[in-house]
Amino acid sequence: MCPQEQQGVRDWAVSMVHQQPSSDGRGVADQLHRLCCAVAVGLHLKGAAVTVKSFDGSEAVAAASDATSRRLAELEFSVGEGPSHDAFVQGRPVIVSELRGLKGGGWPGYTSASQAEGLSAVFAFPLQLGASRFGVLSLFADAPRRLDRDEMARCLAMSELATELLLVSSASSPDGEIDPDLKSALSFRSEIYQAQGMVMAALGIPLTEALARMRAHAFVAERHLIDVSADIVEGRLQLTQDGQGP
Repeated sequence: MCPQEQQGVRDWAVSMVHQQPSSDGRGVADQLHRLCCAVAVGLHLKGAAVTVKSFDGSEAVAAASDATSRRLAELEFSVGEGPSHDAFVQGRPVIVSELRGLKGGGWPGYTSASQAEGLSAVFAFPLQLGASRFGVLSLFADAPRRLDRDEMARCLAMSELATELLLVSSASSPDGEIDPDLKSALSFRSEIYQAQGMVMAALGIPLTEALARMRAHAFVAERHLIDVSADIVEGRLQLTQDGQGP
């Protein structure tokens, strides 16, 4: 794509974001919400979400175009697998034009649960600058969908714009940290991390294994990870060595 075409795609992305109405929030969280709405409308998709991530396992949905897209993005943290996870770790887009019959085993937990939400195709684009990664822009479709060359360019332009929004929010902060709205999005994970620590101490296992057991219990019980965590913290649930409650 020549520089003129790249600039044209960039201008389209900025224009689409500016056309979206503001949510009740403000700051970078509101801008990311408008970006999610813009890419969903502009590419005729089911929805979109931006997840902020770090390599220590912390993550949270910073913005989503709608409630269903937020649930789909949250689902990956609950089951510990999915396209945005792979896109973040690998540092490259993950394109799944049709979830049904996904080859190579895919993500069994994510695939079955996301299809129950009506998801048929998903596209995940890492938000990164050089070797630094900040999160993922995930796009959802309710029918099998292939992205052509122009659509791929528009997705990449939106992911670059989302990356810039995260960087600007950090640079404009007095202490160089992320926007307070994103901090609050990350903080609600504290209950999960507290439960994770309790399971680790109770069973004498590493933190990563504790989270894996919590996810396994949530999957078998068909519950959300945050609800299982709340039960552990409040003493209503104690996981045993096989990862199940008594």
